[in-house]
Amino acid sequence: MKKKVLALILTGVLAASATACGDSSKDTNASVNTDTQAGVQDNAQSADAQDNAEPASEAQPDVDPMEEAVKNMESVTNLEAQMIMDMDMTVSAEGQEQAVESTTTMDMVCFNDPVKIKLDMTMDMGAQGSTNMQVYVMPSDSGTYTMYMYDGQSWTSGEASEADFAEYDARNSMLGYIGDGSKYTQEGTEQVNGANAYKYSYVLTEAELKEQMQESGALDSVSQLGLDVSQVDSMLDELGDVTAYVWIDEATYYPVKYEMDMTTVMDTLMKNMLEAMGDQAEGVSMSVPEMKISMTCSNFNSATDFTVPDEAQN
Repeated sequence: MKKKVLALILTGVLAASATACGDSSKDTNASVNTDTQAGVQDNAQSADAQDNAEPASEAQPDVDPMEEAVKNMESVTNLEAQMIMDMDMTVSAEGQEQAVESTTTMDMVCFNDPVKIKLDMTMDMGAQGSTNMQVYVMPSDSGTYTMYMYDGQSWTSGEASEADFAEYDARNSMLGYIGDGSKYTQEGTEQVNGANAYKYSYVLTEAELKEQMQESGALDSVSQLGLDVSQVDSMLDELGDVTAYVWIDEATYYPVKYEMDMTTVMDTLMKNMLEAMGDQAEGVSMSVPEMKISMTCSNFNSATDFTVPDEAQN
């Protein structure tokens, strides 16, 4: 397909945008240092993890689960997490059509004092194959960090700042998602991995969504397509509202799951992008039948420790 390169660029923009959109409460929590964005899903909270989690407080009639959840996450020193992003995309050009269904899974182990992170990521694209990546972040003697990255073929390493690995820090990602919790509304209880959990929802308005995406810089890569600032801004029009959900464990008051369906937003964003590109995208159409992000956290303060593999350090 002649415009395959265009499709690949747009796919990359889409993934970056989805990550940024997920951080729906980024600017609502003035008391929390939210340097990160990421996300996480469902393998996370086993019965053993619940046993290891330290009870947040004795249940009292006047306890606000969301307030307790924010306090608990602020004090967490380590945890394990899984983020899953399901993305389906259909690209049509020059009489040809290609459908891509992908599931990206990120398994993380995060320590916060000092910061060190282990990430295993797999992107499964079905018939198109899969890719694997590993990332380790370790504190260095110089007071910064060293990042080791495996791209499926070889290891590389280099000095890194907190901004370089922000999206892999599950603790700060969850704090970024829930903010101070004030915008969420309790909807009752549900089972999450076999345990009772309070379910909360928050409607991220179209205006808030646009502001989040502008401030995150998620669409900076669109400059590769030759679009100016006004064109990029027009891409963020009429995206609609998005509802985010958070589940808080009833026994421990830890936020154990986060979920957001971005399908309508990302489908509109892709159509707006092609329109903004004008002649560059003539004859090309794109649709996003599914885009969902979920994040699940477990093993609070009892994460499995790790070391960097010898082959990475060598």
